[in-house]
Amino acid sequence: MLVTRRRARIGALVVAAATIAAMLTQAFGVRDAALANGQAVFGDYLAFWSAGRLALEGAAAQVHDAAALARMHRLGAPGADVLYLWNHPPTFLLVMSAFAAAPYLTSAVAFLTVGAAVYLAGARAISADRDALVLACCMPAALLHLGSAQTGLLTAGLTALALAWRDRRPIAAGACIGLLAIKPHLAVLWPLLLLVEGRRKTFAAAAVCAAAFVAAGAIAFGPEAYLRFFDNLASAQSLIDRQRVPSQTAASLYGALIGLGAPMALAAAAHAVSALAGLAVAMRVWRRGDASAAAAAFAAATLLASPYLFFYDFTLLGVAVAALARRAPAPALIFAWLAGGLSLAVGAAISLPVAPAAAWAALLASLAAGQPSAPAQLARATTSPM
Repeated sequence: MLVTRRRARIGALVVAAATIAAMLTQAFGVRDAALANGQAVFGDYLAFWSAGRLALEGAAAQVHDAAALARMHRLGAPGADVLYLWNHPPTFLLVMSAFAAAPYLTSAVAFLTVGAAVYLAGARAISADRDALVLACCMPAALLHLGSAQTGLLTAGLTALALAWRDRRPIAAGACIGLLAIKPHLAVLWPLLLLVEGRRKTFAAAAVCAAAFVAAGAIAFGPEAYLRFFDNLASAQSLIDRQRVPSQTAASLYGALIGLGAPMALAAAAHAVSALAGLAVAMRVWRRGDASAAAAAFAAATLLASPYLFFYDFTLLGVAVAALARRAPAPALIFAWLAGGLSLAVGAAISLPVAPAAAWAALLASLAAGQPSAPAQLARATTSPM
């Protein structure tokens, strides 16, 4: 069946309505900022707020301490009985110390509002098409932030702005890249893309912004804050290694294989092969000079690179969907658009690598979209010197 623009809009709205309805069913019985199952309203955001509150109290050294976080949890969401851990760098703690000045629920709404604004600005910068914006607003991974006020909207928005602005606003693009220091594992491919494309000004701006951001964190919380962050990385990775969080929330190939019971060495090796192959494909797309295809390839390859990914991170595939709109097969784009929500839904029954498969679908679609057309190839052939 042909997927027309009208059908795409209707389908997106139906999926959005179903996603919101599913989240609302969990909202019954909310008491003291907690759901009936004991989880906090806005979920993981309680860790963000608690760490920010500790920083405001001058106790930034305790942000990885379970007892200190639990004390803050009781202030923000007294009814919650789940411990949410802080696993983020001092750069993000700097941001959260500002948001944590407000009461928990107010702070969460403010954080979501800022994230949504950046996300929509990025979606509009990538594609001004009205239907593309509807798809961005209705993307399941984006809407699921209403249940868990995570960072996916913010990181996807900053990435989209940087990709859209790297031609006409290189300094602003670099600043957006620098701000991704809040989630450094989602920015690891930026230096390669900028080097391949020869964007020296953007590279310099990103380096300066990131360095200033990191320095600000060190000034605010002391250089040792970074030592504590690195010391905590093993604990953070154990959330996936030892399945200390529900397995369906993990969205990397490594996480899916661990959920299926694979040995860590095998899961790590398979993930590494996929990540390196994805990078090789992405670099091939980047070298062709097609800006839209390169943006899609970058988003997809980034999501294949890190073993530490969760369903909300796949909001970033919205960049690939917007960049390839009307240039790639509909099934690939639909799969990429559904990735975050589909991964969470399927993962509740069995840990399958749905999200990385969707990233590969988007990556291969970018490779096909970046292929020179037959007329272009003929033109090059007829103008080549003999």
